[in-house]
Amino acid sequence: MQPVDAYIRTQGINCAVINMVLNPVVAWLGNRQMDFMPLSGGNSIVVDTAVTSIVLSLLVALFTASGVRQALHNGRVQVTDGSPRAGRLLSHLPRKAWALGLLLGLGIACVLTPLTFGLFLALGFSGLPFAWFALFKAIYTAPLGFVLTRWVILRQLLG
Repeated sequence: MQPVDAYIRTQGINCAVINMVLNPVVAWLGNRQMDFMPLSGGNSIVVDTAVTSIVLSLLVALFTASGVRQALHNGRVQVTDGSPRAGRLLSHLPRKAWALGLLLGLGIACVLTPLTFGLFLALGFSGLPFAWFALFKAIYTAPLGFVLTRWVILRQLLG
């Protein structure tokens, strides 16, 4: 039996590693003809960041919620008095995985996409060479996957 904090750490690291590898590969498969990824426009860093935020959040919520239910049912994770708890905001979000993932994804897209756009503009970038874009995807999705996994687990443990 594993305490909640260890379970969150293990699942979060697994999700981060998977997304750090998988997202650049998906970007390459979808855009391998491109040498340069523009910052804005139809097929751009901004659009990709928004879509990635939503899709990643939804998929992480679906897979993680299912894993939490299974772990609780099989007794692999133990909730104790000292276990991490969901904050007040997280406790008001939906428990259903698809709704939680979609809501988190939309919120993340609305916050991180403009921040990413602003950061790239402030640094003077109009886009990135494709290899750098793939690296950006790895750097962006790994911590996002970890944080999403943590939030979904905590929300599912609220009962």
